[in-house]
Amino acid sequence: MRSRGWSSPSVYPNADTFRATAAEGIRYSLDGMDSDILSRLTSEAGSLVLIPYPAVTVDMGQYLSRMKEVADLERLWIDYVTELAREAEADPSREATVVAIGLHPFVVGTPAGAAAMRRVLENLKKQKVVWMTDVEAVLGAAGEKF
Repeated sequence: MRSRGWSSPSVYPNADTFRATAAEGIRYSLDGMDSDILSRLTSEAGSLVLIPYPAVTVDMGQYLSRMKEVADLERLWIDYVTELAREAEADPSREATVVAIGLHPFVVGTPAGAAAMRRVLENLKKQKVVWMTDVEAVLGAAGEKF
């Protein structure tokens, strides 16, 4: 099976990354760290969907660089998604927002990390405008064909 998505090392693309990945048939990239809205880049090499992957929601950066504990990450993830959900409920006509949460086994793969992640998932499942799914379903809902 060929990969459909791309994430640059440390999520830092260079000037050629998007064109090169589109030319290779990659359909989406996690290198879009500046938004919470899906966006599309079109070039002569092809089209590429940028999946929002804000640095603040990545466990590794919070854990290693900012010295946050898993309980801090739990609160951060719930607050982040809950605020976006509140904004969506207040203005249903706005574009849908997307949040990719980066997980790494050495952070959430611990007993404390697994417990925190379970509480996050339980919380988000109860929110009526939150759809927890995978990238392919998001792209399908956005009209992308595979």
